[in-house]
Amino acid sequence: MIKIGIIAAMQHEMELLKENIDHIQDVKIAGFVFFIGKINDHDIVLCQSGVGKVNSAIATSLMIAEFECNLIINTGICGGLGLKKRDVVIAKEVRYHDFDASAFGYEYGQVPGMPKTFVPSIESTVMIKSVLSRLGVNYKYVPVFTGDQFVLSIDQLKKANPGEVFACEMEGAGVAQACIRAGVEFIILRYVSDCIGDDNQQDDYNTFEEEMSNNSANICLQIINNL
Repeated sequence: MIKIGIIAAMQHEMELLKENIDHIQDVKIAGFVFFIGKINDHDIVLCQSGVGKVNSAIATSLMIAEFECNLIINTGICGGLGLKKRDVVIAKEVRYHDFDASAFGYEYGQVPGMPKTFVPSIESTVMIKSVLSRLGVNYKYVPVFTGDQFVLSIDQLKKANPGEVFACEMEGAGVAQACIRAGVEFIILRYVSDCIGDDNQQDDYNTFEEEMSNNSANICLQIINNL
């Protein structure tokens, strides 16, 4: 039986999900609050991790170790290049854009001892794509880059060589790395709130943060209700 852990960085990204959990109870561990219950008969553990890859990695590890979640969904908003605001994104692969051990022979973004990229399982990806297709939700299947900085310019990602179409956020690779180490499946699901390099990018983020966060949570909720 699938036990789903859902990680969101910010309150807006998790509030709708929290409201839809039946038989909810909360458990506090190591400064994190985990909300436990069911959505459409699926066992759910929900956590607001806070922003950044360290927060997301800790929350993921606790979900796996303490609650035995065997599928982690990381939901939230992102910036994008070659994407439009309100695009739904499924991560094709996830990697860091601010990790550099290349002096020791590793690819830029690769953590020693870890794969060059973090790739969600084919089974989980097909499942999520199938649900979105049944719901009539268009999505983009693109690489996702993670780092501890808000990206306003492609120059910030120059060393990562991201290509022409990608999403950029601050938690996904932390979730993915923790899952890869533990042998647990993961999905990185995002909703584009701002377009990298646009003149009004930061204003767009500030204007649409709550709306896009709610939309991201709604897509995640629809997926769970239709698994």
